[in-house]
Amino acid sequence: MSEITDKRIENETEEFLWAIAPFGGGDIKAMIRTAIDGGHNGGWAAEQIEQFMEDTNTKLSDIDPNYVVYDALLQETRNDINDLTGKDILNDTEHQIEVYGNYMCTSLDYSEEAKEELLEILKEISLEDETNAITWLINEIDIKAELTEKRTECPDTEEEG
Repeated sequence: MSEITDKRIENETEEFLWAIAPFGGGDIKAMIRTAIDGGHNGGWAAEQIEQFMEDTNTKLSDIDPNYVVYDALLQETRNDINDLTGKDILNDTEHQIEVYGNYMCTSLDYSEEAKEELLEILKEISLEDETNAITWLINEIDIKAELTEKRTECPDTEEEG
């Protein structure tokens, strides 16, 4: 009986994992980083992929895991913002933010107008009420400084008369 080396076990493990989850290591790390940035973990990311597969009747090999996690976080953010402001960032705005899926290069796709509409909605949410998902969206769109400025602006006062 031949001795099985640790290197062979490592290679076979990688082959097994590749057969089950046909994504590159970079894709998986990017997906996990996004989940963590949104206040979640790898188990949550796996749940999102399982739910996506079930909801869309899609095989794992046909899924962009990063798209699924981005979309789940965007939907969570949408719900959080709606709960805090009564505004739906996908239905109550003229311009929307969408997920552009490209595996480890997945990102959000939005216009300057969508960014401005989002800022107007987010300024109604105090920093203390910001959820992890909202913070993720703010960081992903890189609007923290602009939002801080909008939150500190004096509200417009209407003239009496």
